[in-house]
Amino acid sequence: MMPDTGHRKAATQFVRYGIAGGCALATHLVVLWGLHELFGVEEVLASAVGFLAAIPVNYALQHRYVFSSQRRHVTAAPRYLATTLAGLGLNTILFALATLVLAIPYLLAQVIVTVLVFLFNFLVNRHFTFSNPAGETQTGEGTI
Repeated sequence: MMPDTGHRKAATQFVRYGIAGGCALATHLVVLWGLHELFGVEEVLASAVGFLAAIPVNYALQHRYVFSSQRRHVTAAPRYLATTLAGLGLNTILFALATLVLAIPYLLAQVIVTVLVFLFNFLVNRHFTFSNPAGETQTGEGTI
């Protein structure tokens, strides 16, 4: 029986997406914490700015390392921006609900919200943002 390379590729990409996401989350949390704790910026605004600060980290890692995309940046970057803005909207709404309505401490709330938005972003980025042009296949074997 032949191994299912489609599932293996998706699993590899998912693990790599988690690693890249961890780097982006670290960036997000440092900016969130710094803006709120050091400069007194309100938590929801600080979270949104932290999210934006993580964008270049995440894009670079996802394009090359996670998805081994052959899609040119001129095409992939606008797709990534659209997907990321949708993720920012979800992040901001869910974070506001978690902190303002449910009164969850802001750093814990951010981690919970990030987990909830993670799967949406993975699926959209895998099948839309970084999918290779028709007729080309992704290897899932990208390097940094």
